[in-house]
Amino acid sequence: MTFKSLLRSFSPEEIAIICDNSLPSQYDFFASRFPCTYRTQLGNCGSFRLAVRLAAIHPADIYYFVEDDHLHLPLQKEWLAAGLEHCDFVSLYDHPDKYFAPMYWELRRSVVVTSVGHFADVPSTVMTFACRSQTLSRAREVFLSDYYTGAFLRSPRDHEMFCKLRSMGYSISSSIPGRSTHCETSLLSPLVNWRKYAFELSRH
Repeated sequence: MTFKSLLRSFSPEEIAIICDNSLPSQYDFFASRFPCTYRTQLGNCGSFRLAVRLAAIHPADIYYFVEDDHLHLPLQKEWLAAGLEHCDFVSLYDHPDKYFAPMYWELRRSVVVTSVGHFADVPSTVMTFACRSQTLSRAREVFLSDYYTGAFLRSPRDHEMFCKLRSMGYSISSSIPGRSTHCETSLLSPLVNWRKYAFELSRH
């Protein structure tokens, strides 16, 4: 379902799939639909590190790293491009914790309006994010740091990683309302009926 939502904006030729620790049937499913499909056993962090390195053989102006548990609304490319006109890293996920978590009770954010909608700066984001190729090159050392994405970690230290990037002068923004969501029910982007959207998507 989540990959199906990506196809509402991206063509299969624009997507590189990393099937990590997948069943043969899962790999065959993606390999038959996407020209660039990689089969690995690297784990969560290792898969991300591979994705960063694969950018060298998949040249593009904008790279969008997408976890497998994020659902997207249409027009993703337009929103990502618009957001990247104003900041270094863009997330389409409107983090609900920014509204209720005690650590963010005093959070103040600036908001910009773009050709497609609003973006607000955020202290950090998850591992589903976009950046331009030159930004990826400059931030590569941080992305490949063992502290943030080392093989010994169960999952990347995404919050700390983006806080580090912010301390280095990089800017991070997310769309408001969100144009994507983490699929964990307690962490859905607000103001969108994601269950209804997923149901409608499943029927097409």
